[in-house]
Amino acid sequence: MTNESDGLVVHIKTSKIYLAISLGVYLLSLFSAWHYFYSLWLSLAISLVLSLWLVNFLPKNILLTKPNSITKIALNKKQIAIEKNSQSSEQYPWFYPAYQSRFLVIIEAGKESVVIFKDATSSQSLSKLNRYLNANT
Repeated sequence: MTNESDGLVVHIKTSKIYLAISLGVYLLSLFSAWHYFYSLWLSLAISLVLSLWLVNFLPKNILLTKPNSITKIALNKKQIAIEKNSQSSEQYPWFYPAYQSRFLVIIEAGKESVVIFKDATSSQSLSKLNRYLNANT
């Protein structure tokens, strides 16, 4: 995260918290499939579908390899600029924090929702982002 003359730039990386939550949901789903279904074939089918989902979901959404994954946001008082993995950049004239906490910030801008976990930014970046949003929105 860097400061510009009248704004804030936040670089987003892979979140270990989101990865752990996603893997936990996957493992809980596998456990449910094998513990609560009494049909071996149904359990195998659900396990196969869940494994295919994980193989598709993990690299694209959590590891930020999908072309429309957001990797950088630049905020100033008048607009937000969102840069994606495909090096495309979009600017929105308005934005607002939909949710703020010590561990997570969700920013709504146009049709985009930017979800930023605490460990997806550099040290102390989320608290600086929270202060900036509270002061300027």
